[in-house]
Amino acid sequence: MFRNKDRTLFFILPLIGILLFIILVFLSALAYDGGNKLNPAASGYSFSNNYLSDLGRAKTLNGLENNLPFYCFNGSLIILCPIFVLYFLYLPILYSENKKTLTVARIGSLFGVFGSICFAGVGFTPVDLYFSPHVFFANWLYRCYCITIIFYAAVFIFIPKKSQVFATAFIIIGMIVAAHILLSDIGLADHFTDSHKIHVLSQKASSIALVFAVPMMVVYNRWQLSTGPVSLSIFALKT
Repeated sequence: MFRNKDRTLFFILPLIGILLFIILVFLSALAYDGGNKLNPAASGYSFSNNYLSDLGRAKTLNGLENNLPFYCFNGSLIILCPIFVLYFLYLPILYSENKKTLTVARIGSLFGVFGSICFAGVGFTPVDLYFSPHVFFANWLYRCYCITIIFYAAVFIFIPKKSQVFATAFIIIGMIVAAHILLSDIGLADHFTDSHKIHVLSQKASSIALVFAVPMMVVYNRWQLSTGPVSLSIFALKT
């Protein structure tokens, strides 16, 4: 049986964090009064026309106070930051089967730490108050996590036995996030007739894919922890 602190760090905390995020995002969407870029007078939150960042605005696009969504959405991101910074700092220890997997896991976790810091960056810079910093943190959140997913997909490829399903899933997730980056950052979405909707839906698809990656990874973490306790060290530097 694995130790409580290992179970908390690699299993309980990430699941609680992502579950809390999902609940608070749904609550924010239900409480959002309305307005989107195409139609500021629209009522409610539109899955295909509102960015996730619209939930974190101080005021909605139709000019109303956005108190509950503002605190719920931004608060959920700020909470995710320390949870996943700690998670990625220590995660490589579970992927230290050999030097190759450990090295790749360390690189993936390094970008995971940067991406996790961007959670707080997005939460502390609502898009209608601090547009440029918000865009910077939002863009780098997806970029860093895309790199993290790709490196951990490689880790699963290098690990023998019962890891190919995880490798395949992470490759698919990485492709979804990379597609969003190409559509949004490089501007491929602008070549579509309804570019705004493409931007919004690719962001949603990327975010949902990243959310699914968390429970998938903690399942593997639990398998690893069931073999015995681990010696925690940052980036497994003391192995």
